[in-house]
Amino acid sequence: MDANGARFHLLLGRDDWGRCTSKGRVLSEAWSEASGTGADVAWDSSRSEVSLRAELFRFIAAPRDVPPVLQDRRGAAKDRYGNVYWVALDGRTLKVLSSGSRQTSDFWPVTPEAAPVSGTGGFGPLIPPTPPTPELLGAMAISGHHYLVVGTLAPAGLLVFDLHSGGPPVRHLWPTGVPFAPWDMAATPDGGVVVLDRQHRRLWRLDAGFRVVRTGVDDVLSASRVEAFQPLAGGPTRTIPAVTFPRPVTLDASTPVAAQDPISVEVLPDGRVLVLDRGTEDSRLLVYRDGVLTGAPVPLEVDGLLGDNSPASSYVLVAHDMALLPAGSDGSVGRVVVVGRDGNQAFAFELHTSEGGDLVAVAQPEYLPLRLFGGKALIASDGQALYDFADTFIPLVAQRRPRYVSEGTLRTPVLDGRTPDCVWHRLLLDGSLPPGARIVVRSRAANERSDLEALPFSEEPALYKRGAGSELPFTTTARGEHRGTFEVLFQRARGRFAQVELVLQGGGAATPRIHAMRAWYPRFSYAEQYLPGLYRQDPESASFLDRFLANPEGLLTPLEDRIAAAQVLFDARSAPPEALEWLASWFGVALDPAWDETRRRLFLRHTLDFFQWRGTPRGLRMALRVALDDCPDASIFTDDTEPTRARYRIVERFRTARTPFLFATDTSEAGGIRIQPAATSRRWEPSQGIARLLERYQAALSDAGVTAASDALPLREPTQAAVATVWRAFTQETLGFIPAATAASAPRWLDFLTRRYRTVQALNAAHGTTLTDFTQAVLPVTLPGDGPAQSDWYHFETVVLPVRAAAHRFTVVLPVPRGSAAQEQRARQEQAMRVVAVEKPAHTVFDVKFYWDMFRVGEARLGVDTLVDLGSRAPELMPAMRLGREYLAESHLAPRPPQDAADRRILGRDLLGRRETHGSDIQ
Repeated sequence: MDANGARFHLLLGRDDWGRCTSKGRVLSEAWSEASGTGADVAWDSSRSEVSLRAELFRFIAAPRDVPPVLQDRRGAAKDRYGNVYWVALDGRTLKVLSSGSRQTSDFWPVTPEAAPVSGTGGFGPLIPPTPPTPELLGAMAISGHHYLVVGTLAPAGLLVFDLHSGGPPVRHLWPTGVPFAPWDMAATPDGGVVVLDRQHRRLWRLDAGFRVVRTGVDDVLSASRVEAFQPLAGGPTRTIPAVTFPRPVTLDASTPVAAQDPISVEVLPDGRVLVLDRGTEDSRLLVYRDGVLTGAPVPLEVDGLLGDNSPASSYVLVAHDMALLPAGSDGSVGRVVVVGRDGNQAFAFELHTSEGGDLVAVAQPEYLPLRLFGGKALIASDGQALYDFADTFIPLVAQRRPRYVSEGTLRTPVLDGRTPDCVWHRLLLDGSLPPGARIVVRSRAANERSDLEALPFSEEPALYKRGAGSELPFTTTARGEHRGTFEVLFQRARGRFAQVELVLQGGGAATPRIHAMRAWYPRFSYAEQYLPGLYRQDPESASFLDRFLANPEGLLTPLEDRIAAAQVLFDARSAPPEALEWLASWFGVALDPAWDETRRRLFLRHTLDFFQWRGTPRGLRMALRVALDDCPDASIFTDDTEPTRARYRIVERFRTARTPFLFATDTSEAGGIRIQPAATSRRWEPSQGIARLLERYQAALSDAGVTAASDALPLREPTQAAVATVWRAFTQETLGFIPAATAASAPRWLDFLTRRYRTVQALNAAHGTTLTDFTQAVLPVTLPGDGPAQSDWYHFETVVLPVRAAAHRFTVVLPVPRGSAAQEQRARQEQAMRVVAVEKPAHTVFDVKFYWDMFRVGEARLGVDTLVDLGSRAPELMPAMRLGREYLAESHLAPRPPQDAADRRILGRDLLGRRETHGSDIQ
């Protein structure tokens, strides 16, 4: 409702627009058809807009164009490193297109080296031996374990190349008498392959070990028979077992329909096998699961997308080859690209699952032309299709050739104005009108719903694009040269019930797009509200004046609405994006430009919660989560997670200092003999007494051949170089540290004594001194005798000074995203440093590291600075080292093939044992 009390009917989203009709049909029903051609008005789910239905641009072949034939087909595949392999035109040579050099060369067979010429008196063949004739090759695929599998026709079998370790192929020959002519091949998710035998109409499935998977009864190649030789002593009769071989899927026996001409095979991620069946005037997909045909054949039809006016509107897709790509939309199980028999254009189909569980192929209006397609193969790699061009393979790229139906009509549901003789005010459309596109608005209104259908539509004036955007206050809509909010003033729409008809016109090359529609009612008449009745005596003049004054009303009402709705500016949930910076200035906060709108609104909603903890470890974790979390939510400011379990960890340096265990020294000698604890290690402690320490110091000097006074242990580094060397080594080994107190440490010593003893009398009683003030206490330069003075010095050196040196210093430890690149990790680290630099206390110093940076012996705390998981050195958590980019101990040296193979065991790297084959029916 606006400031004048006017309301509006809103159409927004698929459900609202689906209630409209086109040519008497409800759009929601038309849009649910699998063909996508149920109505001339279509729903664009990616833009959430209504537009004209897209049509497919058809490539018209040249008069002398020579189409490919099925005999031109060759096996082809692409490995995970980008190298493309295919069978050459002679059918006996394997070619490879190297991803590094982009050069094409022979892969197999390898040209044998020339025999060395024998010298005088040597032996050698008079006639050089003739090299063996290479096999006749057929289908090809690269398995998930990176084996190149090539079918051979004569002899029938397979050649298996290990692309990791290299070397000659392993031959798998089919038994004599089992027909096998591999025509096409596809990799399965479990590491095996599926082989299509077009000649014999059979489908073979091989597991990861390239053994035939049993799907039912085996074929008996030779029956069992009794051996000719039997033991004289009697016993069980020895027999030779029957020789069997797994029976493949016979496509001729498929029900309810047999395959006509199976020419291609692909495997879905869920294991279902797609067989492209080519007919004389059509093509279809046959879907097999576990060797059984499931559902009816899936037709591949594109004639509905070509349009009635196309010169090739009667085009029938007869396939030449297909490739399976990842799903391109929500709800899709895959995307199939099919090349027509003319070899000039490919067609894309999204595969969806119907309510009954069957596959449905929906043609997509994408223009995919092929330039000089040789007919060898269409292969899939890295989410895109490749086709052969001359002696190489190039990607199949969609060309932008927009084509739409020329016109579409849309009628809204009946709109209720609530009051009789309601004057409908204006219509506003959020969308775009590119050049050549137009929207014609028609309307009709009546006081009775039954009378509405009999009334004709009256055309309204042309739409006008608002310069200020949407009329709704503080609402952000997309704006551009041809995009924005378009409005029209209803001329004579009067009645309680109204209906709007929109005619979308584009001429075939463009389409208008509508995101939302708002029909405002009733009109706030300036003539009725502010002018005397004299101006309304003549109906015609009153109608004109009412519509004329509606123009300034349309300018003033949005201003009044913004004033009336000013409260939305003060709420982070409703404020427009451009007002968030202003709202943050109320708190003296400058929002990070890298934050998206969601993070800004979340932070502003919880600003008071954040400021309560600002400058503390919890406040730093809040700021880091707002900036770095993938999906930040309100739990950032409400969860009080244990700091050692938080994803972003703040490690204060003083907490990592190691403090020795101090034995209490008994200064009283009354009551018997004083007990001196025996040394349990080479590390000296005050409880062991100074005498033992001096003995060890004298022994260290003697062993080093140094002569020096040893009646007291100096606590400052001696001036003599030889003595200083022995002193540093001795104190480090015996005390566990090198005394670090200097004359500059005297104020800290006085502060330490003051805090410990409170009064000078207590200090004199403990140290046996006669001081009158704490300022007279002197930092010892030699080790004090046994007693509290010695323990105080030891505590000062091992606890006070290290903690003070580590005070006001902390480390931010970030988790490393799994599989992230080094550049992404550096950007994440720099972003964290910017956040911490702003939110930390001003007197502190910090650094930012990742989890593995803190995994150092003697520094890290298990479960606090590190995670117990697969290991902080896992390759997923560390980038491969590159010169000039990564750092030592923060990256790893990437192994060369085959040592980098993670999906199988490698000699010299892994322990040998039984290798499990997952997804196989044979153990």
